[in-house]
Amino acid sequence: MIRITVPATSANLGIGYDTLGMAVSLYSHFTFNRAETLTITGCPEQFQNEDNLVYESFVNALAEWGEETFPVSIDISTEVPVARGLGSSSTCVVAGIMGAAALTGHTVTREELVAIATAVEGHPDNVAPAILGAAVCSFTPEGELPRCLRYEVSKRLRFITIIPPYEVHTSDARKVVPQEVPLSTAVWQMGRIAGLTRGLEMGDLDLIAASNDDRLQEPYRRALIPDYDAIRETCLTGGAKTMWISGSGSTLMAVTDDTIVAKFLQVRLRERFPECETHILTCDTEGAQIEYL
Repeated sequence: MIRITVPATSANLGIGYDTLGMAVSLYSHFTFNRAETLTITGCPEQFQNEDNLVYESFVNALAEWGEETFPVSIDISTEVPVARGLGSSSTCVVAGIMGAAALTGHTVTREELVAIATAVEGHPDNVAPAILGAAVCSFTPEGELPRCLRYEVSKRLRFITIIPPYEVHTSDARKVVPQEVPLSTAVWQMGRIAGLTRGLEMGDLDLIAASNDDRLQEPYRRALIPDYDAIRETCLTGGAKTMWISGSGSTLMAVTDDTIVAKFLQVRLRERFPECETHILTCDTEGAQIEYL
């Protein structure tokens, strides 16, 4: 029996649309064991079958290595909410691939895991940090495997995470983003991506805030989150330096480097938005982990 732990992720980080992602200290746990029949527990009944994303990824990985599918029992225990912009599907994809490798004796590198998971997810912005930990900038050269640049994130930084009780589906969020932008917008983004990654490394809140001024997606996606403006105002007047939409939403993530400020802001958010779930998170530096039970 093996257990795989995969961190949640925050993609885009405001300015890095489809390129940046960061692993955070919220986790999904998956237990795998060979079995007589397929058994999946710990998730809603409608996903306790072959259509479960963990199992689909498990099967796809076996096929990638020329292995035959075999029955397995999978138990899922997760802190990561579904369809809230925290990489819940990526945790399932990564766990399925790692489970297949472990139960068949395959040794896979993190780079291979990223490549297989990206083929399932379509792009690496969530799966790369889930596997590698820290903050990651990813891109895929034509005809090549994904390239991942890993950035250590300052341990001083705290990410106040606000999770509304409603979903924003990625498909809906993508529809509102323009397919073409002016050259000036592209130039605006490029320098700020470099600024944000450097700010995260240094723990430089002023640099992070100055860089986090997105013109590609957040101006359009904020309309899909009814509480966006009120939560942003609460965060910025409550001590956070900046805020971004996590992934496609509905989760919002504010940043500070003071734990006390983060705790006072969490109290304030819980008072004003009691229907929202809030966490004070750090950057996960380890990425996906596996242990034998």
